[in-house]
Amino acid sequence: MCESFFLSDPLRAALDKIKYVSWRRMRRAANEGFSKTSVKRFYEKQMTEAVLLACDCLVKPAQFDKHFRRAAASMILSVVYGYPSITSEQDHTVKAANDFANRLTLAACPGTYLVEFFPWMRYIPSR
Repeated sequence: MCESFFLSDPLRAALDKIKYVSWRRMRRAANEGFSKTSVKRFYEKQMTEAVLLACDCLVKPAQFDKHFRRAAASMILSVVYGYPSITSEQDHTVKAANDFANRLTLAACPGTYLVEFFPWMRYIPSR
């Protein structure tokens, strides 16, 4: 929004091209890393996470939501970043990921911010 207001047409076009090239590069890397043939190397990690999840759900079935959050965070961290499997819901990385997801969910809810009700507040300068 701001960049289109302050930038001239040629500069805006160049910036759009840079964004497009960056997006294509990231898309290509993701496509290579997660294609049908390359995901076969994750089967062992998926099996490990599935066994841990099943064991956790059998031991404490009332806390299944925490178990699923741990399993999802552990799988993503191990596949994308090479972390070892996370075995506890109390791990700081699981807590940080869940806290971020909660804050993002709250921020995305309609009516969270007063500026949605009073559009003129958009023009109040920040500190």
